[in-house]
Amino acid sequence: MKIKFHPRTLKFLKKITSKERQLLLQKISKLKDFPEFKELNVKKLAGTKNSFRLRVGQIRVIFEAVKEDNTIYIHEINFRGSIY
Repeated sequence: MKIKFHPRTLKFLKKITSKERQLLLQKISKLKDFPEFKELNVKKLAGTKNSFRLRVGQIRVIFEAVKEDNTIYIHEINFRGSIY
């Protein structure tokens, strides 16, 4: 699967520390194995068809998996208190 980032997610990645960024990108790259990501903390979002959240410490990643396009769209990345 391909992974595509929304421009605002790239802005967030520039704001965090390099250690946080490295860990976050490492976890996001494992999403390519969709839907086989058992070691990741991923949950389906209620009321949505293909939207999920990935938890990496205090940071949350909201993404959509589109099987037809074979693509994962990263819509939002932010700290826990700001994303929901």
